[in-house]
Amino acid sequence: MNRISKYIGKRVLRKKFQETRRIKEVQNFETAHYATVLFDADKPENFPVIKAFWKFLESQRISSLVIGISLMKKPPEHLLKWTNFKILNRKQIKWYGKPKGRLAQEFYDRETDILFKICDCESLPFEFLVQLSNAKFKVGYHTEEPNDLDLMINPIENKEDIRYFVKQVRIYVNMLNPSK
Repeated sequence: MNRISKYIGKRVLRKKFQETRRIKEVQNFETAHYATVLFDADKPENFPVIKAFWKFLESQRISSLVIGISLMKKPPEHLLKWTNFKILNRKQIKWYGKPKGRLAQEFYDRETDILFKICDCESLPFEFLVQLSNAKFKVGYHTEEPNDLDLMINPIENKEDIRYFVKQVRIYVNMLNPSK
């Protein structure tokens, strides 16, 4: 993505974000009913971790939508075998970074208690989805960039290892005491 499209994408995102209203509410694995998981689908090593996390959410009786974002021209072969995950590919992303199409609209319209951004990348498609989501509680990697996350986790030791990050998410979200 070139500088002009990034600049325009950030301006569009800033304008759309100002129009977005959401109810913020602390959630944990006991109070949440609906979750959305966003992850980088271009890294095959992420799939077993995401699948295990999805199974954990299902075991907690949390209905989950799992969306992988692939920025490659042609989606990798390993994406085809994962039937429980939805993939947002490059064709479903506008030239300035905003996701479009049926899957993006389903994501924006979905009632979500917790949004998990399991990716330390700061690409515009992830930023659009996270910032324009109406999720009550948003969890993701720590960043110095302005964002809309309610809980940021900084896995200093293993920044590249999402297994460690997901383990930390499970620990910290479980510790939260939502107000009734």
